[in-house]
Amino acid sequence: MRTIAEPIEKERLNHCTFKQPFQRFTDFEIRERNQRLFLAMLLGNNYHSQAKITFNTLDGYKEISSAIWATTEKFILLKGGTVIPLEAIADVELQ
Repeated sequence: MRTIAEPIEKERLNHCTFKQPFQRFTDFEIRERNQRLFLAMLLGNNYHSQAKITFNTLDGYKEISSAIWATTEKFILLKGGTVIPLEAIADVELQ
């Protein structure tokens, strides 16, 4: 799913209030997103590769390019120590 999103800097991520995307995802789409997040984490840790992450906030969809350092069952940890909840992520694009 490709969504029009406002690009933001990592420094502004701490001021965002996250919420679930407007569209409901199927189990297949959630598994596919989680696989892309895991692959982005591997590429970020081994090759310092960045991923473009689209997520939903109270102010609308936002987009950030960053290396993903860790993924858990509920969050992803980005370079710099910031986190994004998985339920707010609408799309992940490997770069």
